[in-house]
Amino acid sequence: MGLREQAALDSQAFLGDSTSGFGWPFVLTSPAGVSTALTGYTTDVAVTIDPDTGQAVAGKKASVAVSLASLPAMPTAVADELVKPWLVTFADVQGVTSSWKVIEVLPDRAVGVVVLLLESYASADL
Repeated sequence: MGLREQAALDSQAFLGDSTSGFGWPFVLTSPAGVSTALTGYTTDVAVTIDPDTGQAVAGKKASVAVSLASLPAMPTAVADELVKPWLVTFADVQGVTSSWKVIEVLPDRAVGVVVLLLESYASADL
């Protein structure tokens, strides 16, 4: 087994492991309404620092990193507001659930990981 194959196995194990605390449960919903429960690495950042000025700027960013092998289908980012987007829903550490739309899909096929960049879609108890 080569290093890339080992890296793909390792990333799948790390991202899918919810028992050690690294993996976090989330739901991926297709535009057709098909929902799949997955485990991956999620981020939810409420304040972002502007790299040029070092100043805090308003905004909310989120992402999900998941093993390519665990995805039922590759999500796509849709710029058209009239087209139903792929959605990601997860709770934060305080139990507050948020729903996000996928705005960018970054697959790394060398190690079998996909990063979904997210934009706030709806927040509340879904």
